[in-house]
Amino acid sequence: MSRDVNMPSIDVSRDGLRIDGVPVDAQSVRALTDALGSPRTLPPNGSTTWVVWDDVGVRASTKDGEAATGVYVTVATDAQREAKRDESARLCRPLGLYTGAFTIGGQSPIAAAPDAELRKAYLMLRFRVGDWEFVLLLNTTELRELHAMEARERFARQQTEELADMVRSAQAPVTEIIASYRPVLPVQEPSGKWKLPVLEEPTLSLKSFPFRLAILNELMFVQRVLGPRFNVYDFAQDRGAKNFDPDEYYDTMIPSVRAWLRSYPIPARVAGKVEKLVLDGGNEIYAQLIPQWDGEDSSFDIATVTDHDLAPFTNLRRVDDIGGFLGPRARRALARRGVQVDGAD
Repeated sequence: MSRDVNMPSIDVSRDGLRIDGVPVDAQSVRALTDALGSPRTLPPNGSTTWVVWDDVGVRASTKDGEAATGVYVTVATDAQREAKRDESARLCRPLGLYTGAFTIGGQSPIAAAPDAELRKAYLMLRFRVGDWEFVLLLNTTELRELHAMEARERFARQQTEELADMVRSAQAPVTEIIASYRPVLPVQEPSGKWKLPVLEEPTLSLKSFPFRLAILNELMFVQRVLGPRFNVYDFAQDRGAKNFDPDEYYDTMIPSVRAWLRSYPIPARVAGKVEKLVLDGGNEIYAQLIPQWDGEDSSFDIATVTDHDLAPFTNLRRVDDIGGFLGPRARRALARRGVQVDGAD
């Protein structure tokens, strides 16, 4: 692929990020702006604020608009992924592509990826170089044969070089490159802050996990009547030997967070406080489970909700389904109980 000589070159190595050969602090939005020009900053989405350099196809995830937690470089279009994104997901992506030379330690991204990672290629390649973590999102349109394989066939081919060769031979195998500085942190003993509360009173039993998340978002993050108010970054660094980096879970729910939210006891007495639910991709609770979630999939869809789950919420009168999370069966169940549903259908 030809490279645009007018685009800045980007190299990430063990020694850090260099743009046009000049060292740049990858964790500083100000330093990135000095190198890439003025960005577009989006409103906060949960715990993440996106800063976007449209002209060069680069964006950065930040916690406050100042400290970058990852640099994302869009190097190719992927029609299949794009078709799955909603409007809010598209807004946080650059308008243009990066057409310059991106290298990892002087090598092309695919050449830098370990052979073992290439042999099990599917949606992404993930590997480390020193204190840097890289995620290469594979182009599902370009690699449609790979992504159409059933899991059993794909697993069998992982024992050979077939999947790796598919990726290596593709013209544009990667759609986005994510580079994050992730030094290994010293282990500390858990503080106990995130130990699940033990209640001596009746609690709610909700069978639908996505519906439970909607209830928790309303009571924990909107009304703030439940605590502790969950923070995935604090939780992740307060688990002792089980500490983890939330941003490593690019497109899947973090198992320990899912378990915590599923087991969190919701007192039955607070059910009456729920009068309205807003289902939006920007809900803070979704960013706790998948911090970098951009609305591309159905992770939080409410396909159905039972009368058992709805029964405690006698004051629920309205659901604003901004993100199109409700399936037809869930909508009918809400309508039967006289709940007004607005928004996408």
